[in-house]
Amino acid sequence: MKEKRGLIAFDDLNLNIITPGFCTLCGACEAACPVHAIRIEENKIHYDDCSDFLDFCPICYDICPHTEPLVMEAMKFVASAPLRRSALGYYRKIILAQSVNPKIREASHSGGIVTSMLAQAMESGMIDSAVISEAKPSTPLTLKPQIGLVPDDILSAVDSKFSPSSVAKAFGNAVREYGKTKIAFVGVPHQILAIRKLEAWEHKIMSSLEVTIGLFCLWIFSLDRLLNYLKERHHIEHSDITRMDLTDKYIISTSHGTVELPTEEIMPHILNKCKTCMDFTSELADISVGGAAPLENWSTVIIRTKKGEKLFQNAVDAGVIRTMRIEEQENTLTHLLSMAMRKKMIAREEAESMRMKGVAIPPIDQTLIFLHRDRSVMADTKVRDIMTKEVITVTPNITVSHLLDIMTRHHHMGYPVVNEKDELVGIVTFEDIMKVPKERRTDARVSQIAKKKLITATPDSSALEAFERMRRHEIGRLIIVDPSNPKKLLGVLTRTDIMHALGREA
Repeated sequence: MKEKRGLIAFDDLNLNIITPGFCTLCGACEAACPVHAIRIEENKIHYDDCSDFLDFCPICYDICPHTEPLVMEAMKFVASAPLRRSALGYYRKIILAQSVNPKIREASHSGGIVTSMLAQAMESGMIDSAVISEAKPSTPLTLKPQIGLVPDDILSAVDSKFSPSSVAKAFGNAVREYGKTKIAFVGVPHQILAIRKLEAWEHKIMSSLEVTIGLFCLWIFSLDRLLNYLKERHHIEHSDITRMDLTDKYIISTSHGTVELPTEEIMPHILNKCKTCMDFTSELADISVGGAAPLENWSTVIIRTKKGEKLFQNAVDAGVIRTMRIEEQENTLTHLLSMAMRKKMIAREEAESMRMKGVAIPPIDQTLIFLHRDRSVMADTKVRDIMTKEVITVTPNITVSHLLDIMTRHHHMGYPVVNEKDELVGIVTFEDIMKVPKERRTDARVSQIAKKKLITATPDSSALEAFERMRRHEIGRLIIVDPSNPKKLLGVLTRTDIMHALGREA
């Protein structure tokens, strides 16, 4: 009998991801496996011992979106974008858009942008297929992956997702079974990360990827648990559900009416891994698309790469979508930033709680939240080398409404406050603004809401020291000051700055 050598990655994948319940069934492992030993069937993973064919193979563990390898490498696909913000990641611009076709908007329950861009790209020859998810007619919350081969196939694409779908597996099928070479891939954040990891690995099927479209996603649910709960607690049958929306509330539309539930009530039914996911806007996609609340029938579009810009502009030039500056809709941008920051905050709190309880944490979060893997690099990196030196500041006497205008233009989540002598006197953040009722924002002043007690660091501090200070005080940024004059502002350092620096080292 052949001796098992223990060098097969599936053992680690099973131990660290599958057994603890972190797998989200994206299918990347099946798409990548060189001997087809992994299969996802009926929402379960099936594995044939590949050690009979391979002496060593790390790929299924490395490309899993919930493991630590290749994370920094994946970031490089979007890192050339000129703008970088802690809430939204890298991007070129943010815009509002909608399909000119009212039937597409109605079918998508939003702006219909994903459908319109894909259909136009297919008609123009930019892509030859699209990997999407579609809902099963009888059970609309149950999603299945679909390979769109003609424009009409795209009409069934789901613009938002709340349950698992093995789209990465479908991407492999599009290449191997259909021979497609210019594929558009549509997915939620962890599915986009899986595809980016496959790209970073330089897997042979990835030469067929043309563009990635990321969907905004708060959380994905364990569908069986959620449906059982809704049936037992609220007497809602799956077949009666026609639509589901998740913002600051969980809104269920049925054939009999609408039910609104607080998000705290449905939190226990979220997939384990989603509870520690910090990515709301699919930060690694070429272009990201999501709702534009409180606007109806519009979508928010975040263009991150030149590929994403080309896809979007192709639809604009063809006249199939119309656009509007997001700065014209202050409430929409505020809602976007609020949702993105909220997801990051909940993820950090959940991960910290799991760590304190001694509960297993997804390996990727050891990298993204606690940065365990890169501590030696951070210890050798000085704050002065990675901080933002050109800082936008505000004065104490401007109104909160004026501050929100500044935030709408620049998309930063925090601003140092300086007095008439240019002395540092505080910091004001997006969270501080959100505590002020809308009707009071034109009268309330920054001086009334800014934090006076500052958490600071100096340029000679290490990135590791700065990161630990952020984590200890549960904040996302540090004010960098002159060690001989703590009122002299020298820069700002955010968690995103640290991640960007680590990405350059990868």
